[in-house]
Amino acid sequence: MTEGTSLESAQSTASGARIVRSLEELVGGTPLLDLRLPGVPDTARILAKLEMFNPLSSVKDRAALHMLRAAEASGALPATSGTVIECSSGSTGIALAALCAARGHRCIIVMPDNATEERRQILRDLGAEVVLRPHHDGLLASWAFAEDLRRATPGAWMPRQDTNPANPAAHYATTGPELWEATGGAIDVLVCGVGTGGTLTGTGRYLKERRDVHVVAVEPERSAVLSGGEGGPHGIPGIGAGYVSEITDLGLIDEVLPVSDEDATEATRQITRSSGLLAGISSGAAAHAARRLSRQRRWADATIVTVFPDTGERYLSLALGGPTASEPSSEDS
Repeated sequence: MTEGTSLESAQSTASGARIVRSLEELVGGTPLLDLRLPGVPDTARILAKLEMFNPLSSVKDRAALHMLRAAEASGALPATSGTVIECSSGSTGIALAALCAARGHRCIIVMPDNATEERRQILRDLGAEVVLRPHHDGLLASWAFAEDLRRATPGAWMPRQDTNPANPAAHYATTGPELWEATGGAIDVLVCGVGTGGTLTGTGRYLKERRDVHVVAVEPERSAVLSGGEGGPHGIPGIGAGYVSEITDLGLIDEVLPVSDEDATEATRQITRSSGLLAGISSGAAAHAARRLSRQRRWADATIVTVFPDTGERYLSLALGGPTASEPSSEDS
């Protein structure tokens, strides 16, 4: 290298490539796709934030990183050699396992026994200990087991994603600002699936503080608790926990759209066939809801932004006759 240059000054190239020093630097900054789906009017615009471009391929990388950092800052978890225990059906557990591996923490993930084999194997490969619990006992029973395990493990810390304020704070600090900057603030509608409610709450709050954005919550038709129904088994992994978590700010929600398993699955196929992206089923649910809104006269020429929470690679076995996706889950959003 010539005099006066350095590695740092050479990190960015014309292609935008850069050198990073840790996994954490790869979290966030995900792109928006101008989504073209059959049935969307030409005047409407749907932009999908592709969270599959996070290092562990899901939106939960953001929340996991912020929860770990907050715990380390408060002293609840040491900087290294701690123990992290969480109840997760997939994405949060995978993000935590990866970050724990990088930090030198022990990681134990309690998950329902109908979680796909892809998710179990990824966790094991990352060094996490996987504890399976009967899915028919329900999500709350798995949480209770994980809490008992934490109490029985000296020095263990549990993120508890559905009650941890660092979950929505992650999206207020990153997802919301990224959407605002990418669109120049020209967002009319935010469409977001609800699991823990962290993504909707943090992102929706940030956007509403700056513009009158219409926030739409997406939930499974068969577990439509936000619509006043009862929780139940469904086929959209990642949303529809069967209860409203403590961190979900219901006051931010302007509209709730329930989506059937069939519509979510079909929209997921259409995303793959039209864009070449292998998105998760909850992304299909969000896309279906966004398309429904685009057909309404009110939003006929609107910019509708939605979040695609993860990649579809973790759900391939569902289409091949693997474990069902019927366990209510609080994972992706």
